[in-house]
Amino acid sequence: MLFAAAVLVFAEAAVRLFDFSDSVAAPSEAVGALVDGLWDGTLLGEIVATLEVYAQGLALALAIGVVLGIAIGVSQTIEDGTSVVVEFLRPIPAVALIPLAILWFGLGTPMLRFVVAYAAVWPILVHTVYGIRGVDRMLYDVAATSGVTGVSRVARVSVPAALPGIATGIRVSAAIALVVCVTAEFFFGTQGIGAYMQAQQAAYRIPELYAAVLLTGLIGLAIDALLRSTQRRALFWVGEERMRPP
Repeated sequence: MLFAAAVLVFAEAAVRLFDFSDSVAAPSEAVGALVDGLWDGTLLGEIVATLEVYAQGLALALAIGVVLGIAIGVSQTIEDGTSVVVEFLRPIPAVALIPLAILWFGLGTPMLRFVVAYAAVWPILVHTVYGIRGVDRMLYDVAATSGVTGVSRVARVSVPAALPGIATGIRVSAAIALVVCVTAEFFFGTQGIGAYMQAQQAAYRIPELYAAVLLTGLIGLAIDALLRSTQRRALFWVGEERMRPP
């Protein structure tokens, strides 16, 4: 906190001393614009619009990433059949697919949802696969002696043991999804925080633009804190070191 306060003081002094106000808002001005936007309700609708697309896209990525990751993790046959497609698609940036998404879904929420889901699915998928494959073989031996095999072994042994890795993938994807969501809204959205940023930039309202940037960072911080808290409570048996992203 002390370092953050020092950075804010330095930024405030630098902007006012060197007169960067034509391109950089002082922290006090950005915070003031943020408070005003929240107080008069201007930003509330944009927050709701962004979080709606964000949550839908992340939920879709979670469903696809976990299910496919478990299937790939437990079956060498499925891995062999999907590896080429996965490794071909995974390096493609989500923003590069926006033109195709517009052709498929048009401008609007479905297009944004697709882009967010595409960007967020890969960390969840990869962490799920490695979480499943990293399960201690001793657990499988114990399960076998108890008569737990097949699908039951996956549900009762593999998935619970892989939950720390899956949770880490969700946290990584949550940050990526927010970045992509706001970026896509900035260029192609009609509402949301990104579209609000674009409108403020076009109108040359610098404090309001920086307020939207600050708001995005605060939302990301809040989401990460929520996921950390949920992870600690749900996976209380896992040490903090194992739950940290690589």
